[in-house]
Amino acid sequence: MRKTDRPLGINEIACELGCSEKTVRRMYAKGTIDAYKVGGRTSPIRMDRIALRRLKKRRGAV
Repeated sequence: MRKTDRPLGINEIACELGCSEKTVRRMYAKGTIDAYKVGGRTSPIRMDRIALRRLKKRRGAV
């Protein structure tokens, strides 16, 4: 798997969006970001790069 294919973790998502990890968690809880968890409710939040690109485009950050 290439680095560009792997899903982003919460820290990487926050850095790309210019916000805190707590904000990313809130956005996930509200359903405003296309992120997911693999496993149970304590699993880390993940997001595909394409979904992040779409979100940044919607927010006007690209």
